[in-house]
Formats: sequence, C-alpha cells, structure tokens
Amino acid sequence: MRPRIPEFNLIVIHEPGIENYARVRDYVRQVLGSRAIYAYSYQSVMLYKCLSDPHTCAEAVRRGSREAGAPVIKAIPVDSVTRTDIASVRESVRRLAEKIPQNETFRITLKGRLERAEAGYSTELSSEEAVREIAEEVDRPVNLTRPDWIVYVRVIRMGLVKVAAVALLRPHELERISVS
Repeated sequence: MRPRIPEFNLIVIHEPGIENYARVRDYVRQVLGSRAIYAYSYQSVMLYKCLSDPHTCAEAVRRGSREAGAPVIKAIPVDSVTRTDIASVRESVRRLAEKIPQNETFRITLKGRLERAEAGYSTELSSEEAVREIAEEVDRPVNLTRPDWIVYVRVIRMGLVKVAAVALLRPHELERISVS
C-alpha cells in the first residue's frame, strides 16, 4: 500500500527555529483562517491546502507578513503536485505553459532532483538535464535574468515519499520577503 500524500497548494518557508515555526503557523492561521488547512511541515517548510486560489492566499501571506513582522521567507503558490519522475513533471508543465502568452518569456527554477524510470529502476537526473527536458514543454522565449514568468519545480520529501510541486509564477511571487 502506498502512503497517503497530503494535498497542498501553498508552500510557506520560514526562518529556522521552533519558535519561528509556531509564530508562522499562528500567523498563517490568523491571515488565512478557514481558507487554508495545514497539511505537513519539515525543517523550515510548511505546506497548506488553500480552499481558494493559492496565488491569492500566497499574496495575502506575503503582504501581511511584512506588516506583522512574521518570520516568513517565502510564500509560494502551487498549481500542481505530481510524482518526481521527469515524465510526470513534463506533463504538468505542458498544461501550465499554455497560460504563458505567446510574446512573453520564461525561465525554469528547479529545487531538488527529479528522476527517470528506466527498466524498472529510478535514476536521478542532473539539474541541467532535468531543466533542459522541462524546457522542451514550453514553446516561448527563454530569459534567464528578467523573465515574465517562472516555471517553478520543487521536490518535497514527505516522510518516505517524494513529490514535485509545480507552479507557474510571476517573478515577484518567488522573491524573498523582506521584513521592514
């Protein structure tokens, strides 16, 4: 029997420490209320299932954390959660890439290692190889320094299971939150 993977569509990354974990968990509960359900956490990463648009939820967390001084580093919406094999990630990216207008640019940001299933075995791909294969699914111009869109792929380990969170983001959605 395969382990159940918690559903999530929002990644909240916070400053390290148990005190910061508690502060951020309380802060997200205060900002999103019943619009988000806590799903899982590890190290300085918390996963939530937003019951409304995850991009709107992430923006609310980012905007409010600046004002509240919460130790949130990033709030990243997720459009799709899939297996970590390159074929599954490519399929998710293919669907999301249709949303990028013809004349706009993109780049890929990959956090973690994807895999390829070959002859019953799973082998890790280098980051360069994985990015090259993912890019084949996006028929738009590449701009590595100032893209209009970012295809974000993050491998997340949930106990013994690994999943790939895939998102189509505007650059500001991936920026580090500065507490002022």
